Amino acid sequence: MCDIFRIHGDNIVECERIANLIVSEIAPSSQKISLSSPSTLVFDLAFEYCDNHYEWKLELLPGFNKSGRKRWKSNIFNALKENGSFLDETPDAIVTHVEGTDETIIYAIEFCSALQAGNQAWQRSGRAFSTGRTGCPYLYIVDFVKYELDSKTRERKALRFPNPAVPYSYINYSKDIDNFVAQVYVRSEEFDKSKDSALTSFDENNFAEKELSAYIVKRMAGIDTSAEEALILEKNLNVVMFLSQSSNPTSNFTPAQWKRLYTYEQGILEFSKENTEFNFHKTITAKGHHGNSAKFLDLIDQHSIGLASRDLPFGIIPATSRPAFAKGLQRLYPNYDPAIVNSIGSNKKDLILCLIKGFKPRGDDNRPDRGILPLAAMLASTESEIMTYIYGPVLANNLDSLLNTPKRLASSNGLWKSILSISNYVALDVPVLRGALKDDTELLDTARLKAYYTAINATATGLTKPLFSSRPQEYHEDDVDTGIHFLFSHVLNDCCFEGLCNPPGGDWSGLSIIDGTKEVRWLSLPRVSDEIDGKRPDHVLQLFDVFEKPLLLSVESKERAIDLEPGVGDGLKNYIKFLMGFIPNVERALSHVGNWSRATTFTSYSDYEVISAAAYLKSEAQPNTVVFKNSNCDMLFIMTPLNSGWEIELVPNTKQAAILKDFIINKVKSSKQTEIVIK
Repeated sequence: MCDIFRIHGDNIVECERIANLIVSEIAPSSQKISLSSPSTLVFDLAFEYCDNHYEWKLELLPGFNKSGRKRWKSNIFNALKENGSFLDETPDAIVTHVEGTDETIIYAIEFCSALQAGNQAWQRSGRAFSTGRTGCPYLYIVDFVKYELDSKTRERKALRFPNPAVPYSYINYSKDIDNFVAQVYVRSEEFDKSKDSALTSFDENNFAEKELSAYIVKRMAGIDTSAEEALILEKNLNVVMFLSQSSNPTSNFTPAQWKRLYTYEQGILEFSKENTEFNFHKTITAKGHHGNSAKFLDLIDQHSIGLASRDLPFGIIPATSRPAFAKGLQRLYPNYDPAIVNSIGSNKKDLILCLIKGFKPRGDDNRPDRGILPLAAMLASTESEIMTYIYGPVLANNLDSLLNTPKRLASSNGLWKSILSISNYVALDVPVLRGALKDDTELLDTARLKAYYTAINATATGLTKPLFSSRPQEYHEDDVDTGIHFLFSHVLNDCCFEGLCNPPGGDWSGLSIIDGTKEVRWLSLPRVSDEIDGKRPDHVLQLFDVFEKPLLLSVESKERAIDLEPGVGDGLKNYIKFLMGFIPNVERALSHVGNWSRATTFTSYSDYEVISAAAYLKSEAQPNTVVFKNSNCDMLFIMTPLNSGWEIELVPNTKQAAILKDFIINKVKSSKQTEIVIK
């Protein structure tokens, strides 16, 4: 009997990353990869595992129903929302088990290849908080370590680590809600203890690739995962201990304190009051202050206690200090509602006070701040009382909505939803943009809103939903990327190396090229700029035996031909040429035996043939002459979805592109597969 699982993901790369983790763990005796629809890759696997025989079908469904799209007949996120996932923060991938006409969510995964430092460290805490409270296990995969690169020289800057409170919040949250929510640290390409003294004391046994693969397979097979869960959380704690070694002990918990907090299972608020000798003090630049915010910081200094670290944007106002804090608040802001101020002062619980700028100078959402309040709730308790103080610019229409229709504001903005759904009180001392007022001060009691958003639906039926078709109702750029990826990574895999695949929602973490006997890789890929005069590709495919030199095919994918940027073909080539002006960040043997090491030599652009291409849906095509004139690409991939694959029309515009077209046609014919038809 074959078990069917689905991997719903932001894009095909993240879906296939999970599939590859599964394959690496089970070592299948047979494996077939095919398309069941233009959008859906299928892995058919047979294997022996834990003394049992299994046959699994993995269906990969990339491209969620986000931003109002009706891509799939149903929205897999509905199961999470109906069970308490109220924030506009969703995981990268959700794995489900199909049983009859239903599918049940069994775990969710988030991937992060970005620098884990500063506010980026808690950017995704909202996803962990919101997903975890549904009862769905949530794994946050962290590539450790990542370096920030100088924008001009692409040299590594000094290593920066996340605050230890961030990984500890996952440990505490798992215990608090009795559900497995954890960070999983995996070795990044850049990790090298011998080259960075800051990593000397890091124990590589705390990488958890093995436990990650075992957990997800056992979870799918219905095998007990308690051992893997305990070990992953233990490794989380070890990472907390490592990170806290480099923290200033006069303003941060020490390793001994983190260990004691964990061992005695004491709440962090009580522990902080008994063991913390520093207060809560957020640093705000002179330019960032507004109104009485500087005096508000002085008030905090008098009545607060630090929560784990002075570097975090939140701390504790102990219950015994709340009356004095409230009096000071009323003196600073006499127009604050006295009844609400009195409520702040009379409550007998400890208060977590969070300070956020919240919005950028033009009033735009500062995305990383969406994770601040979820981090505080995960670190302390979901029942903690929280006051949020905002001092950054607020748009006049948002202020009006905040005061009159806060639920509407929350539904239209993820940061406001995070603030209004997790805070008991919201205080503002802000400049107001695009309105008659130049600034404003407000104090709101948002406890009822918090109760509204955090309530669990009593009629929720769990994480099971009716099965829907694996064929999308409409096709987008996601599908173009899936078709290109399948053609080159699976159909032509004997002559092609996929160096980059970054569909919508990708992370642009790196570009790899085979250079002689090694694979070289550029990391932290730069954004497009005037200095680069280039366009970051969506795909870079390296093909062999087409020309005397290896070929780099650089592809820009779009849903519509009209969306191609003018001159994008030149930009796709210039981007690769720009990167090759720098030594790759890392390299490794083609056998993949051993870890990555730091690269020391340049890769020459002249050693490769480079062809640029555009890929898009035929239904959204323009006349080829118009597309070539606008894009200046060497080649077009004009794609039509079929019942279980793609018809791809290859249109060359250069002699080299014509040679490549013939090469691809012959290779596809010899593969004897049926999912891709080349014209």
